Order: sequence, then structure tokens, then C-alpha cells
Amino acid sequence: MFDINSSQPARILPTGLAFDLPDLFMAQGWAEFHGLRLIVELDGCTDGDEYEEVLAFYPPNSAFRRWMMWRSASGIVVQPMMGRTRRFDSVAEALEQLIPASI
Repeated sequence: MFDINSSQPARILPTGLAFDLPDLFMAQGWAEFHGLRLIVELDGCTDGDEYEEVLAFYPPNSAFRRWMMWRSASGIVVQPMMGRTRRFDSVAEALEQLIPASI
């Protein structure tokens, strides 16, 4: 896609953007506290959507994600393994709502 006023292609923002370092540290501490593994997946692409960074939370001894979290241009998005995607204004707000019932 090209901008009419420029010879440079217009940059389309990826679906998922990189997190700020304080948010990454917060997510890491939260995951450790709840006994989850946190994997930071970089530069992924799924169903035509690009993600600079996705946080994947795994229960102990499991290859299946419990949640995926990414940052969009409009906020934080959380996709559970099963269920509906939810949107939040901040990583802190998202983590408050994700307290695992049982791991």
C-alpha cells in the first residue's frame, strides 16, 4: 500500500505491539507468583495478523497455553485457551482479572 503523497509504502501497524519493559517485568512476577511459565514469543504471524510480541502463560508441566496476551494500538488483549478474547486498558488491569482458579 502506498501513500499518495509519498513514494514510500504506508506502514501498517501489526496487530500486536511490543510491551514496555515495566509491563514485561510485572507479567513475569505475576506468572512466577501463580506458578505459571511465561514465554515471550517474538515476531509471530497468525491468520494474517502480525505480532511483535505475544506473552504466553503456561501451567506447570503443560504444553498448552492458558492465556495469550498482546498489546494492540488500543490496549491490552487477552485470549484464553478457551473462551472469549477480552480487552483491557493496562497489563496491570488484565493481570488482576486473570487470577487462576486452579492450575
